[in-house]
Amino acid sequence: MQRAARSAVTRAAGAAPVRFFRAALPVLAADKAALLELRRRTGLPFPHCRDALLRCGGDLGQAEAWLQEQARRQGWSRAGAVQGRRAQQGLLGLLREGTAAAMVEVNCETDFVARTAEFQRVVELAALGAMAHCRAAPATCAEHRLGAEELAQLRTGPGGELLSDSIAMAIGKLGEKVALRRAAWLRAPEADGYVATYAHGWLPAKAPVAMGTYGAVVAFRVQEPRQAEATLEEVGRKVAQHVVGLAPRALGTPQDRPRGAGEEEERLLAQGFLLAPGLTVGQFLGARGALAVSAFLRFRCGEPGEGRGGAAPPGG
Repeated sequence: MQRAARSAVTRAAGAAPVRFFRAALPVLAADKAALLELRRRTGLPFPHCRDALLRCGGDLGQAEAWLQEQARRQGWSRAGAVQGRRAQQGLLGLLREGTAAAMVEVNCETDFVARTAEFQRVVELAALGAMAHCRAAPATCAEHRLGAEELAQLRTGPGGELLSDSIAMAIGKLGEKVALRRAAWLRAPEADGYVATYAHGWLPAKAPVAMGTYGAVVAFRVQEPRQAEATLEEVGRKVAQHVVGLAPRALGTPQDRPRGAGEEEERLLAQGFLLAPGLTVGQFLGARGALAVSAFLRFRCGEPGEGRGGAAPPGG
């Protein structure tokens, strides 16, 4: 009996090895395209996307809606846990449409998160919401600033979700505090106005929302005779760059003389022009004859206070 057992073991050892097969996950090869598309749309991990497709019978639209709802719920639950954390990193987003421009600040905890596509999407949505607020404002309103609470109640577009929900979803996906801080917009008259923007930072410029860690919006009156759009663009951008670089606190007038040596000049038009040494900003604009500044805004991401800005006096 023992010999028979040994013989059986010996024969088994010389036989071909036994192979074990694991059943594939229940997503058909035909569904791989849907899985990749769902991952692209939501940015969520593949296991989450696979689970959503299984729950929804392979329906891509239903799976996306289910994932978004789950991310929103998870984000709102996490939002309370991260509320007390410091969030001083982030980005500014600037959006220009016609003779109006909006600038927003969205904060996060780390520079790493600020560089993610998910976070930058939130910045873009916030800029679109601020621009929609501008477009809905009375025509007589040329400037408005929004705090965090007012900004959170804006929608990302007609019929879109609240920005507060977009923030909750971002928190759920990114796992750290994401916060709307502020926004502002300027609007110049369509007939004779012009608006320039400039964003400075490590992020390459891209349409439609420019992003960076410093930003400026400058509103102008177009001087007659009206010059070519390329000239307006060049002059406007240079002044916006100057605003970012020298951080004026007030507008001043073209007739203002610069302060004496050792005194800080805070009036934009009296400051020495950053890009043309020997001229003030007012002199540079007078020489070009294209634009006259009517108002400006400047934000630095993470700065204390509400940023800097100035406007011409009524009738000025």
